[in-house]
Amino acid sequence: MTILKKKKKKGSPQITPDERYRELDSHAQNESEIQEDVPISRKIANFLKLAYNEIRENISIYLLIIVYLCVCVMNKLLAKRTLKKIGNYSFVTSETHNCICMVVFFALYFMFGRRVMSAKERHRNFGVQFLLISLLDACSVIIAFI
Repeated sequence: MTILKKKKKKGSPQITPDERYRELDSHAQNESEIQEDVPISRKIANFLKLAYNEIRENISIYLLIIVYLCVCVMNKLLAKRTLKKIGNYSFVTSETHNCICMVVFFALYFMFGRRVMSAKERHRNFGVQFLLISLLDACSVIIAFI
């Protein structure tokens, strides 16, 4: 917080603290005191702001995951009701498998898909992301039938 002014002399330049900031320096002796004085509402607001920014940046991937879950559930229910091919059908097992697929998809997305892109490039890649979700869903249905 201290702003230093240089006094010009012919010899060595000396640096003296600015008078206006001495009082502020006396109030901020210990930085940990400043952190303790932050109200809980500000901490919550900062957390919500961070969460909002994360959701706003990755809204397309969250929408694709919701679509993926809906399609997986519909496929499993249709397979159970119409084809009767799954003998030991367990909804919990099916959803556990879907969650594992989601974890794998998120890992692949965050390792390979998070590049610095403009908004236009993200919208162009929306179809590719949707295709990946569809392929993942098709794989999960094929594995469920095996």
